[in-house]
Amino acid sequence: MELSICKIIGNTPMINLNVDGYTFMAKLECLNIFGSMKDRAVSYVLNTLFEKGIINQDTTIVESSSGNFAIALSGVCATMNMKCICVVDNNLTNINKQIIKQFGSEIIQVDSPEKNQSYQEKRIETVKQILSSNINTYWTNQYNNKLIQESYFTLAEEILNQCPQVERIYVPVSTCGTIAGISTWVKRFKPNVEIIAVDSYGSQIFGERIGRNRFTGIGSRIKPGNLKNAIIDKVVRISDYECIKNCQYLLNLGLFVGASSGATLAAIRKTKGYDKTTVAIFPDRGDRYLDNLYNETWIKENYFKLLEEDKIVYDNI
Repeated sequence: MELSICKIIGNTPMINLNVDGYTFMAKLECLNIFGSMKDRAVSYVLNTLFEKGIINQDTTIVESSSGNFAIALSGVCATMNMKCICVVDNNLTNINKQIIKQFGSEIIQVDSPEKNQSYQEKRIETVKQILSSNINTYWTNQYNNKLIQESYFTLAEEILNQCPQVERIYVPVSTCGTIAGISTWVKRFKPNVEIIAVDSYGSQIFGERIGRNRFTGIGSRIKPGNLKNAIIDKVVRISDYECIKNCQYLLNLGLFVGASSGATLAAIRKTKGYDKTTVAIFPDRGDRYLDNLYNETWIKENYFKLLEEDKIVYDNI
């Protein structure tokens, strides 16, 4: 099936950013048509499945997501005139909900978490229930899917073409498909390039949770299967407070980007990642975070909590 709109996904620009008197390169995945790097994964997966005859025009696509993947899936399915079900939870912001609904996707919201307070596990359980009770449905499974990992080979290739001298790449992680794809491709051609994973302290991907994780797009309450195929040289964990402060810093530079981009900048500054030629992935746009990260009322209500949690985080490192 020809995906005309999806043809413009990818080939995103890379720009020089000067921070703290040093320069690094930022790969602006936020400029993809549906607003994030997840556009690459969705268009690649669905196109590949169509070519292989695994799905057809009548297949309903199902996924667990409260953020960028759900929006990308809704957008691509709309261009293909396919049905889409997004299983979300209470963390879904009103902005994201409205975007998903405008593309015509069905939303099923999980309101009660599992015993370990993980909405993700409950969402995945709900997806499996939908699959078992409906014919001709397909779960894209963003947490453990080699096709999703492959979809980011193009992103890695673009980085190497746009910055052939790259020595270090900072990649924010959530479902870990991006870092698995980028690291596999880059290490194949330039094994000495360092791959730095940027995670949230409220995440359980690389260890115990310390504090909360308020923002979609970074961190996970489960360890995704994609992680086993990632080649990672270093992990840097960032607090919600640091996300906010560095997003505001980027806004002053004219970049309206999401929490994971702020976390990535925080990681570069924290590790003084300017001593080598560095590329940072900026995954999504700031409009997804108008309900919290860029909402003055939300900031005022949560500011002292964020400060206190930031202190707790560093007291426990």
